[in-house]
Amino acid sequence: MSFKLGDFIIDKILMGVAEDFDGNLLYVLTQLQEGKIDITADSKEKNDKDGNLIKKFWQAKKGTFDAQNAMLNIDILEATSGSKREVATASAKVPMPKIIKVKAGSTVTLKGAVEGTVKVNAIGANGVMGKAYTKGTTASATEFGLTEAGVLTPPTDEAETMYIVKYQRDVESGIAIKNKADKFPKTTRLTLKALGVDPCKPDTLRACYIVLPSFQVSPEVTIDLQTDSTFEYKGDLQIDYCSDDKVLYEVYWAEEDEGEDE
Repeated sequence: MSFKLGDFIIDKILMGVAEDFDGNLLYVLTQLQEGKIDITADSKEKNDKDGNLIKKFWQAKKGTFDAQNAMLNIDILEATSGSKREVATASAKVPMPKIIKVKAGSTVTLKGAVEGTVKVNAIGANGVMGKAYTKGTTASATEFGLTEAGVLTPPTDEAETMYIVKYQRDVESGIAIKNKADKFPKTTRLTLKALGVDPCKPDTLRACYIVLPSFQVSPEVTIDLQTDSTFEYKGDLQIDYCSDDKVLYEVYWAEEDEGEDE
């Protein structure tokens, strides 16, 4: 008996896997939610002299995929920026900013501080920025001390109890992503694995695969810096212009995938 399936209830997107056109896997997304595919089409119409529609001719389908990632995701940041991430190592350090607060009368070691980047200001209990201090050999009422080993001693200004320190440091282990104005996302192949059920067998999960053969992530992003925010992952469905099929998306169900939940 051949496999039969009619209605299908989508439960969730389990994961999305992006790959290049050589089949190399680029990244996986496991926190996608609220995903949707939207297909539109251009048309032209022929009306009679009274404006009655005689025939609508459909042409030029277009599609988009839009989902929300439950968390800020490094792979999505990289994909939307159009630039590869910079990975810091001991042999390829990456300069990064750092901001700390230092109490008056204490000291702190600024690991990897770049020469000439250390800035020290007083900061009030209410968050108001106070006066700036210059670097000196030793700390004084008007200067902060900074040794060659990176040990910072804040000023001895009797009117201040807290200082804010900002500097650039060379990092040996970390990641940097830079969104450059002249770099844009590349086209990839995106495969979504979703889980759902046949309404006639609601106790059994079934895998569903949605393939976007030519998907370009949108460079237009909004980064909402709040705990309960989500991160949008969206882009356009493109056609393989030189292929015979001109596919925008594909959906697959295999009978053997019944009961698959991971």
